[in-house]
This record gives sequence, structure tokens and C-alpha cells, in this order.
Amino acid sequence: MNADVIKSWAFLKRAIALLAYGYSALIIVYFLLRLIFWDQFWVVGLVSSFIPLILLPILILPVLALGMIKKRWFSIASSIACILLISWLHLKYFSPHPIQTTSSQLNIKVLSLNCSWYKTSSENLTSLIQKEAPDIVFLQEVVKKHTQRAFVWLKSTYPYQFAAPETGILSKYPIEFSEILHLAGHRDIQQRAIIKIDNRDIIVYNIQVKSPWINYQKILPFVSIPFYDYRERSQEIQDLLQRLQKETLPLIVAGDFNMTDQSQDYHYLATVLQNSFQSSGMGFGFTWPHGWELSFLIKNSPWKLNYPIFRIDHIWYSKDWGSRASKVLPTTGSDHLPVTTELIQIPS
Repeated sequence: MNADVIKSWAFLKRAIALLAYGYSALIIVYFLLRLIFWDQFWVVGLVSSFIPLILLPILILPVLALGMIKKRWFSIASSIACILLISWLHLKYFSPHPIQTTSSQLNIKVLSLNCSWYKTSSENLTSLIQKEAPDIVFLQEVVKKHTQRAFVWLKSTYPYQFAAPETGILSKYPIEFSEILHLAGHRDIQQRAIIKIDNRDIIVYNIQVKSPWINYQKILPFVSIPFYDYRERSQEIQDLLQRLQKETLPLIVAGDFNMTDQSQDYHYLATVLQNSFQSSGMGFGFTWPHGWELSFLIKNSPWKLNYPIFRIDHIWYSKDWGSRASKVLPTTGSDHLPVTTELIQIPS
């Protein structure tokens, strides 16, 4: 082996070791900051959105430690981290615990979809609902063409419809009461309704909360810095929580929550409701973004992001229910994938 090859190999090993150490240090810092601040610090909130994907490189650290870095302490530490990660992934995402049912229990199927405005055609929306045949449908980012076409086509199967600007609920069962909400006093529209099923009233919420995005904060008269801004989402979630805590009937809450299962807002909601995919879904359940053109990152790029990397569309339920099966469905053209679950009412 000539000297140039030896030097190149040595440089590669040093570079890989530096990357492995740097990545490990950043992960440790993240967990420390999360423990102290969680979403009170926007950097933690941003990084949390990419978990579990951002943790997956831990799986190759033991290989690098044994094959190239050759540091015993790092081999042991990375192996322990790898085992912990695999265990956590298995318990969190690959160990569903669906409820067992009997024929006498009330069983309903729920579907939720963010139509992404005009990206979902009325034909695709109608086809999806007819194929899945849910009992209650929650729709977000609805436009007039959906209410004028898809809602009309589905009227015979879903005679009870609550169409509001940007949102809609379709039901096979009577809607006894309905109202439009503006969580935290924001312009975003949400819906609340009471539906009677087999002489039993249930309360449903159709939710879309404010999407976090990059904003700018002025620190000096002529200096602004970017930051990940989810303050309005948090305000809306807190308002929703206060409303849910006052409800006394069985609850179903579905929609586009613009938050992953690693956010603090998700944690708050999980203190009063259960997440259907967490209970009876298999895998990561990513729902967004699907079909994004990457030209906004790479100029003139023909590529599309056809593999979602966030689970932000959720169906939640109160302790009156259990979830038998949950899944993410194929695209309708929207950049959000539809989600569905079968809920079983638990006898009181």
C-alpha cells in the first residue's frame, strides 16, 4: 500500500471519528436541553420535530467504533446507545396494543384528511371516502369545490354534513349540534359538534392549528435572527385543552395538529386524550409532506419528496373509547396523507 493511500485512509478515519464524536456530543446536548427546557427553547422544539429520524445514525455508531475508530470506551457507549434506541423504537412505534372487541360494543370508523386546498380533487376525495366507508369524516383545508361537488356526491351516504369555511364534518349519524371555533381567538377555523349514535351522544372536534414556521426576531435595531416559531400553535392547543377538560361526553378529536409526538404540545394533549395511531398503528405513521417539489431547496430540481417524514395528522379519543386498528392511507393528491382508525366504545 503506497504512502498516498495510507495518508488518505488515515485522514478518512480521523474525519469519521470527528463526525461520530461531534454527532454524539450534539445528541447528548439535545437531550440535556430537552430535559431542562423542552419546547420552551425553540432549538429543542425544532430538533424534536425530526425525531426519530435524527437518532437513526446511532445504529451505525457501533460499527464505526469497532471498524474504524477503535476506541473501547466509544464502542461500549455506542453499543449501549444502540440497544437503548432499538428498544425505544420497538416499544414506541412497533408494539401496538389494539383493543379486543365484542359484537355488542359500539364500533365506528373515523377518517381524517387535510385536503391541502386544491391539491385534492373532488373525485379523489369522493373515491377515498367511498372506498374506506368511515362513519365520520373530518376534513381540513376544504375549498368551495369540495362542498359543491364531493359533499353533494356523498350526500346519500353522509346525509349529515357540517361545512364551515376551510373545514368540514361528514357523518352517517345525526349531527345534533354544531359550532365554529376560533381557538385562542385566532382566525383559524375549527369545528365542534355533537353526534348521536345509537341513542348515545358523542362530541367531536375537527381541528387544524397554526403551522409552525421560521420567523424572525429583532435583537438589535438593525439585526434580526431566524427562529422556529410555534407560539400560536401552543396557544391554540392550550385553548383546546381547556375546552376538552370541561367535556363530559365521549370525545373524538381529529385533524391536522402540526405537531409530532415529540413536541411538548403533543405531550399536553396526551394527558387528556389517547392517540389512535400510538395505540393501534404500526410503524412511524408519517403523514407529511408528501409530493413536495424540491425546487424550493434545489433550483430547477425535478425531484419530489414522496416519503413523508413527520406524523402531524392525528385522531385522538377519550378514555370512553379504545382503538382496534389505525393506519395511514395512500395519497389523494394532498401533501398530507389520510389517517383512519376504528374505535370501540368501552362500557362504563
